Amino acid sequence: MSGAKSAQPAKSKVQKQQAVKQFLNEYLILIGILVLTVYTCIVQPSFLAADNLLSLVRQFVPLGMVALGMTLVIIGGYIDLSVAGTFSFMGILSAMLLNRMGPAAVVVILVAGALCGLLNAIVLVGCGARDDSDALFITFGMQTVFGALALIANSGNYVALDQNAFTQFIGSGNLVGIPFMLVIFIIATAILQFIMKKMPVGRSIHLAGGNPVAAELCGISVSKIIIIIYTLTGMLTALGALIITCRIGSALPIAGRNYEANAILSVTIGGTSLSGGKGSVLNTVLGVALFTIMANALNMLGVDPNMQNVWKGVILVAAIWLDSRRTV
Repeated sequence: MSGAKSAQPAKSKVQKQQAVKQFLNEYLILIGILVLTVYTCIVQPSFLAADNLLSLVRQFVPLGMVALGMTLVIIGGYIDLSVAGTFSFMGILSAMLLNRMGPAAVVVILVAGALCGLLNAIVLVGCGARDDSDALFITFGMQTVFGALALIANSGNYVALDQNAFTQFIGSGNLVGIPFMLVIFIIATAILQFIMKKMPVGRSIHLAGGNPVAAELCGISVSKIIIIIYTLTGMLTALGALIITCRIGSALPIAGRNYEANAILSVTIGGTSLSGGKGSVLNTVLGVALFTIMANALNMLGVDPNMQNVWKGVILVAAIWLDSRRTV
């Protein structure tokens, strides 16, 4: 009896250690960024100023749009590096079309983004890509294509946007006191959350990403899933490019640089598994928020931009390592 009693505390201690280890594996990066945020608030009280919070929203929304699409792709078992080129191309296209067509250009821009994503999907399906390693190289090639189109569209020069009431409202307007761009993002998030959690296509994306063979046996066409997730990602990327173009008032042919890495980092911080099949749209929103706060905090602390990229790289590697530990 005494031996059994002594074994119970030892077992309880091991369980507690395992629980702590699991907690750290799940939330280590989250804890680190929260600590950085608290430290920044103490050292730089202006971090919580209204102007800085508005700046955070303006940085958050365009990246958030790209990250929402990246979430679908990663849950579906793939990756999309082309979003950087797509973002640049759609930004240039947004400025050009808004100058010529006015508000009607929005529909054309979203369709153009969807077509970019669809082209990605067609190439992937045509090449017989079956996992994220195949998609990695193919979408990197497509990033080069779309990035080149952004440069060709206006001979490598930026495009100035003719600002008017419509573009200003998209870029800096408010709706019942809430930035309109944030309202757009909330609507997009709610729609995707509903799709992923309540609709059959959402469950199909999870299953196809987690076990494509089982998905095919269940009658799910993985090729159709690829088309859906990449088309939606292209559309969301175009929307993000449109918003930032309206906010800044111009479009650069390299505006999308690093968006693919930042989106992947935000998605992994949010806990979406790079192995596919597991993830959450709402967690990605949290990941984007934390990433944006981290970038803003490093700026306010005066950290060198090159060193900031070092830290982002370190965090991305750590997130991938933690993800591999969770999926073992």
